[in-house]
Amino acid sequence: MSELHPVAFADLVERVHLEFARQRAVFDLPQNKWFVPDPNGPDLSALLHGRPAANPLGPAAGPHTQMAQNIVLGWLAGARIFELKTVQQNDRLRIPRPCIDVADAGYNVEWSQELRLEDSLTQYVAAAMLIHMVRHGRFFGDLDLRGALGATLYDLSLGYDLAGIRSERIRWFIDRMKSAGETIDRLRLQIPAHRGRLRDLDYPENLVSGATLSTFHGCPPEEIERICEFLITEMDLDVVIKMNPPMLGKQRLEHLLHDVLGYRELVVPTAAYEAGLRFDEAVALCRRLTDLARRHGRSVGAKFSNTLEVLNRRRVLPGDVVYLSGTPLHVITLTLADLFRQHIGAEFPVSFSAGVDRHNFAAVVACGFCPVTTCTDLLKTGGYARLPAYLRALSAKMAEVNAATIDEYIRGARGMADRALRLAEADGDTSPAHVARIAGMLNTAVIAEEARRDPRYRAGRNRGELRRTESQLKLFDCLTCEKCVSVCPNDANFIYPAAPQTLTCHDILVHPDGTFRTDGPPRAFVVEKAEQIANFADFCNECGNCDTFCPEYGGPFIRKPGFFGSMETWARHADRDGFYVERDGAIDRIVGRIEGRCYRLEHHRDTGLFRFEDDMVAVTVPGSALTPTEVVRLVPLLAGPHRVDMRLFHTLRVLLAGILTPERVNQANIRAWSNPVCENEKR
Repeated sequence: MSELHPVAFADLVERVHLEFARQRAVFDLPQNKWFVPDPNGPDLSALLHGRPAANPLGPAAGPHTQMAQNIVLGWLAGARIFELKTVQQNDRLRIPRPCIDVADAGYNVEWSQELRLEDSLTQYVAAAMLIHMVRHGRFFGDLDLRGALGATLYDLSLGYDLAGIRSERIRWFIDRMKSAGETIDRLRLQIPAHRGRLRDLDYPENLVSGATLSTFHGCPPEEIERICEFLITEMDLDVVIKMNPPMLGKQRLEHLLHDVLGYRELVVPTAAYEAGLRFDEAVALCRRLTDLARRHGRSVGAKFSNTLEVLNRRRVLPGDVVYLSGTPLHVITLTLADLFRQHIGAEFPVSFSAGVDRHNFAAVVACGFCPVTTCTDLLKTGGYARLPAYLRALSAKMAEVNAATIDEYIRGARGMADRALRLAEADGDTSPAHVARIAGMLNTAVIAEEARRDPRYRAGRNRGELRRTESQLKLFDCLTCEKCVSVCPNDANFIYPAAPQTLTCHDILVHPDGTFRTDGPPRAFVVEKAEQIANFADFCNECGNCDTFCPEYGGPFIRKPGFFGSMETWARHADRDGFYVERDGAIDRIVGRIEGRCYRLEHHRDTGLFRFEDDMVAVTVPGSALTPTEVVRLVPLLAGPHRVDMRLFHTLRVLLAGILTPERVNQANIRAWSNPVCENEKR
């Protein structure tokens, strides 16, 4: 089972610098796919719990907000409000694999952080520091996001029951996120000395002021209320309660799912309707908590919605039930949000996350929701690079109604300004903000009906299986379509260069007395493509998403070479094939585990010699001829003739040269280039 291993903060800092300098990219996202705000464009800013963000868009709590590099990628692509992945007291979960299936609609079986709580804290603070560096450290020349266009908010997601959230560990976590100075100081010292100016930046310590409560399906209403009371009164947090789709009721939900959308194969377990928070209970609960929060100077809101529990009929993922997201959930959730707002009123804050994409983002913003977050769409081809189109679409819609701000857009998006003003006058509050909130509520009913009528959400438009070729992935060479790079939320898959080559080689037969000779027929070794795919194993949790979108069979995270970030993690995963590379003075080194056996190759750059070892012998190979000239036994006595597989020698040789190329920075080689001496050598 693969597990995530966060890398050193110094490595992340170096990679942001060097990858941009060499490739005009950061974490494999090219600069031409970043979102660059237009200072002369409309004002996209929004408020969450009274705090400003440059826009209301962000990734939902999930795979895109678990690791530091994920959060930075979202930010570069335009996200400004981050729902950090849900943390809980039990941080030693064993998530089933694969855990994500987004071939049509979205399905998953993962729900919580896969890191220890302490590691999650470090990742979230590290991400905030990196983003602050990007905003204030002038990494990227003329790109200046120090002001409102770069304003960013972070929101906690906490689960899953009262006992866990009240535990000392979760209290500790919340306190450290609200006052992150200790973690910042620890990470500040890890910034490389030659980047010393970054140590002196004034990193914000108060990273969060609110939390979204994520409870298990079936959590009793009274427990939800007690959790919220604790977070408001004892932890001094604004609270958003994540609502579950079954609150619509069985008849209404299944009419939408089966009759309107056509997903008749999806079955919601009966227990999903019978347990947990019901609609009328949710409305009453939110009213009581609003009064409580107001007395404590905090706010309460609702998030629509959680995923929808359905029976696992596809059998792509393990288990009896899976959690539905994506296009069908969009219609269901808009309907639920509309019904809720009709009962609770326009002033109650609502956030939205269900099937959001570039086509509907502007409409969802017109409902007055904030934040508007997305997950399933970012797991599709393009990944984070899909986000800029959301914001461009919003700007275009704002221009259509001559709106300079989000509030103006909400009032004008569906022509509700006059009606909203009349209702505001009846309330005795005609402030622009109140009128916009009423207009948003009115828009929600219209936009929910538009979604129910829109054929793009119907099953017939979303059941297409992704096409595959008949070819199988192997270690070298593939279609190199790069889909696996973009769809990985963790930036685990990457491109590395290789020298195309076709050669023949012979195995070496070593006798017990140390003599050796070539043996067997000549064997072909072929590398066809100048660009190859690899996997950074420390960032890969084997979610399966890259396999979903790969046009070949086998799975990139399985068949492509996996590189670990340290000898420690390489050794820890002795049950998994993989590699580790390092530069040690004038020696480049790779260790590899192939079909369970360990191999080692060193390249002495000053002499050009290679030393290739398996578990029995070491072979010296001049780089000029690539023919062995010396064999040394590594064991006192060979029991019999021992065969040295020279194709494995060439495999390690190509991998070593490709990963340690000076032209392309990646997570597997960053330490080779992470000091001024190496940087000068590279130049």
